[in-house]
Amino acid sequence: MNGARDSQPRGTAVSFGSMKWRFILGALALTAAAPAPHKVVRSTPALDFSFEWPAEAVAIPALDLRMYKAAKAALADAQKNAAEDQALAKQQKRDFNQHDYSMRWTTAGQTQRLLSLQSAYGGFEGGAHPNTSYGALLWDRKLDREISLSSLFLRSDAFSALTRVRYCAALDSERRKRRRGEKLSGEFDQCPKFSDLAISPIDSNKDGRFDMMAYVASPYVAGPYVEGEYEVSLPVTSQLIAAIKPEYRNSFARQRQ
Repeated sequence: MNGARDSQPRGTAVSFGSMKWRFILGALALTAAAPAPHKVVRSTPALDFSFEWPAEAVAIPALDLRMYKAAKAALADAQKNAAEDQALAKQQKRDFNQHDYSMRWTTAGQTQRLLSLQSAYGGFEGGAHPNTSYGALLWDRKLDREISLSSLFLRSDAFSALTRVRYCAALDSERRKRRRGEKLSGEFDQCPKFSDLAISPIDSNKDGRFDMMAYVASPYVAGPYVEGEYEVSLPVTSQLIAAIKPEYRNSFARQRQ
């Protein structure tokens, strides 16, 4: 697998006689020590594959290993599916369309204790259209594991109780804009369950505290495929912070209006 575990180049012997060289080598050492994003790529006539995760995740060994294992498993599955489809296309004497798999994790924000990640997946296996989905992951550095959003709160239902009405109203407002007043019957007029969404704390001003919550509904969750994903962002409020467990409150800040 390319790019996930590349070895570092060996250093070159240099004279330490001048202050200039000491400064340059010191800067290079700091740069080398900083983790870089990891990316696993593989391109063949049957499959174009990419799986990447950010430096903030690489800096956490347990999370970095988890991402690497996920990339390895995803590559194996994607290669198997592409090979089977390619063989079937040959058997049926039809054109084969190269499969595509792309998973990208990005940092939504981080605090001293928490790291919030968002994922965007895109895939194509020869169907009517590509597939797209979104995800979220919240990592507790102190516990060294993923935690649920609800575990941040004194009561497990507090987050939904404090934000669901606002979220559903904001989603309906966005639906009306996209649909230009047209009403759709059935599930696409309903407010999706929070369990069907990718919900992430966001640090919008990069000050080390979360001040926004992002709710992302993948295609088919809040509307038909042609409407794409729906992303709604709501500010963190004082009421929300008060409902959070004391050990996590410093990770959040009320957004100034």
